[in-house]
Amino acid sequence: MTRKNISVAEAAEHWQRCRQEDLPRVFYAYDEDEQQSERVVTYRLGEEGVQQLIEQIDGSKDFKFVVHLGLYPQDLSAPLTNDPAFALYLQVYRKDADRREDGLELAWARNSRFSSFMETDVNSGINAIPAASAYLFVHSWLEMAESALDRPFTAATRVMGQRVKAFIFSAEESQSIYQDILNSPKKQLDVHLGNGLAVWEHPFSFRPVVEVAGAVVKGGTRTTPMNATGLTDNDGNSYYDFSMPEPPGRP
Repeated sequence: MTRKNISVAEAAEHWQRCRQEDLPRVFYAYDEDEQQSERVVTYRLGEEGVQQLIEQIDGSKDFKFVVHLGLYPQDLSAPLTNDPAFALYLQVYRKDADRREDGLELAWARNSRFSSFMETDVNSGINAIPAASAYLFVHSWLEMAESALDRPFTAATRVMGQRVKAFIFSAEESQSIYQDILNSPKKQLDVHLGNGLAVWEHPFSFRPVVEVAGAVVKGGTRTTPMNATGLTDNDGNSYYDFSMPEPPGRP
């Protein structure tokens, strides 16, 4: 049965209302093709969603990408559903916009590079971490014990005990992501779940890692705005992992 989509505001409220001890359960779903339960790691905006994103930006330079965290209401004690309860939304935010409107929902990508990488290749090659911290963050998420999956979303410093609502990319990062999308023939954007270190400026250890597939075509060139940090791997995909959380900050 297909579930009814909910708004960013509704999903955000359910996310904040979920009991702490129930959070680890929301990051699992049942993959019918593989006939097994899986920890979610990648959410995807396909070609249609990317086109909507481009139309919303419409060449503007006055915007920031915001990744909103959300949750679908469901019985977390029941058997796993085919889609995870955890939800991610990507918003093109402008100063005069409602921060919880017009967010595009990303879909769980069952067979992403990270969900299959550890099964198909256990050897470290020269390209083991082609996008530096981005890869390390994602593999740290995959290696966490299930019982600890609630911790990355709870502030360990500065605003201790609060649960994160969203992650905001700077104007420079957002413009660089946008340019990579325009340059890519694949028109696909992924957000991978990652885990890092909580520090005063960034009190949550959760890190959303944005990947633009095919940002640099073979033999092509790439220019990024000053202060943008996106790194590329040997396949030409670009990765961004530097966003600021709310709380404590706002767009």
